[in-house]
Amino acid sequence: MINKISKITILLIVTFFITNCASEQKNKVEIYHPGPLKSTVRDSTPIKDSIRIEREIERKKKLISNENVVEKLTEFENNNPETKIKIKTKYGTIKIRLYKDTPLHRANFIMLAKRGFYDSTLFYRVIEGFMIQGGNSDQDNIGERMRNIGLYQIPNEMKKYHIHKRGALAMAVRDQSDVPERYRHRNSSAYNFYIIQREALTDKYMDKIEKKYKITIPEANRKVYRTVGGSPHLDNKYTVFGEVYSGMNVVDKISKVATDNLDRPLKDIFLTVEVME
Repeated sequence: MINKISKITILLIVTFFITNCASEQKNKVEIYHPGPLKSTVRDSTPIKDSIRIEREIERKKKLISNENVVEKLTEFENNNPETKIKIKTKYGTIKIRLYKDTPLHRANFIMLAKRGFYDSTLFYRVIEGFMIQGGNSDQDNIGERMRNIGLYQIPNEMKKYHIHKRGALAMAVRDQSDVPERYRHRNSSAYNFYIIQREALTDKYMDKIEKKYKITIPEANRKVYRTVGGSPHLDNKYTVFGEVYSGMNVVDKISKVATDNLDRPLKDIFLTVEVME
């Protein structure tokens, strides 16, 4: 009898112990990540990288390049018909009319103005009796601003009847003195522009220009240069895409400022460009 009671007692003790352990195990709080959660955490970095890559691809699609410049500027040109802009400086305001028959250059200039690219840039090269050049600056972020729009050149849109008369607006061309003649081009800078300042020319002076640069100045052009002024040796080398219709006195003032031996004004001449109509 005693043995039977002892066995029952032992059995109850064991049963209680097992039941109690199971209860403790059930209520125990463990800090762990189940399988699926671990997988999600592990894959979060690749997912972020993928999103970042996709965003970078989308950003680059929006940039203008030499491959898509015609497509991008043509699209912009079709939706932005403005032809008048003004350049504001501490010396006054220069008002310019852009030509419709140089659509890529017109669109590019309007686009840059609307995006505020030219704000706080400079007239950084000034030569009295020749021209004033702007569209760049010493700001650390100017390169970043260019990269955010695109590093590209504009196919030239030179027209024989758009000459470098006084007040002409044209885009610069990258120096190619280090490039063999057969590989040189006349594609325009996307950002750097200049305005012709030189006053009326004599026939004697134009004769010298023809000999020096081995060019011929047509009589129709000579008539303009005699009465208005300009720089005929630049014709057929750079794209003229607009002209000053108000504010040539401002251009003259800027052309007379003191400069260093690199034609850089000793005092910064900041400018902003605004679209008018």
